[in-house]
Amino acid sequence: MISSTASDPSGVTDAIAALQSGDVYVAPGVQGQSAMTDALLATVPGDRTIAVVVLPKDADLGTVYPLELLDRLSERVPQTTVVLAVGDDVQASSTVIDSNDVLRIANENEAAAGGDTQTALVETVQQIVEEAPSSPGVEAGGGTDWLLPVVIGGAVLLAAGGTAIGLLARRRRAPKTAADPVPPGIRLRVDRLRELRVDYANLPNNPVAAETAAGIDALASHVEQLFVRLDAKAERDQVALAEAEYSDKLARLVAALEPDYLLDLLTRPDLWDAPDERIAEVREALAAVTTQIVDNIKQVNARKGLLFQVSLDSLIGRSELRDWERQFKSNSGE
Repeated sequence: MISSTASDPSGVTDAIAALQSGDVYVAPGVQGQSAMTDALLATVPGDRTIAVVVLPKDADLGTVYPLELLDRLSERVPQTTVVLAVGDDVQASSTVIDSNDVLRIANENEAAAGGDTQTALVETVQQIVEEAPSSPGVEAGGGTDWLLPVVIGGAVLLAAGGTAIGLLARRRRAPKTAADPVPPGIRLRVDRLRELRVDYANLPNNPVAAETAAGIDALASHVEQLFVRLDAKAERDQVALAEAEYSDKLARLVAALEPDYLLDLLTRPDLWDAPDERIAEVREALAAVTTQIVDNIKQVNARKGLLFQVSLDSLIGRSELRDWERQFKSNSGE
């Protein structure tokens, strides 16, 4: 039996926890778990730069978009490169090597291995190690993790006086300052989304509710990532543009996800007109906004201007949602 937290059947939450102190996580229930773990531990360099995660083949059933589990892992673990296998589907992402290159390496080794996930993972890790910038002087398991040259904008900063350079380029989620880079209004919406996620995760025997919980979690995480990266890389007008765009859209989604709407539709569809249509509208809106935010994050990473194409017209047309959206804004002092 696969063991995972009730609120995250994918097993990603367990993997994230395990990777805070180790580099390999093979989910319980994966065939050959013990042997695969040993093989991967013997392959990863041990300098806390590469993480390898193996999840069962159905772990991504509740995802909203391709590579969602890989993104969630990459955003929340300390390693700079993540190699993920979902069943025999091998994926990879990195902040020190071009992500397209590591994904290509993973795909090529997956195809060459012919369904042998362990071989594909070992070959992928070995090739990534060869591609990674060399790090002489870093000892695997050798106590303090001294960060050597970190290249930023072409300038090489050297660790001096035996003092480690901070976690620049190691933790993708760390903001430039101690202040929250997420604007207060957006933070209110993200916090409410996380509260609502619990409501959907706790609804028993309802696959749509479980998928919605996973979708809400992904959305909240990506919203934070967008503003963290805008804070670090973009001009202030881009931050203001994103705040204006997502203040309304997230308020509209929050209204649609409130217990009085989608949750009630899922538990008492007999009390609503066109319940299937309404449920589909909310799910499509959740997926569309998440996809747009992921696109925006990629635009920020590429130093491109933000593009917005999602309108949520179907939700705008529901008068009851307009009322609840106004109430949310009123309660938050807007």
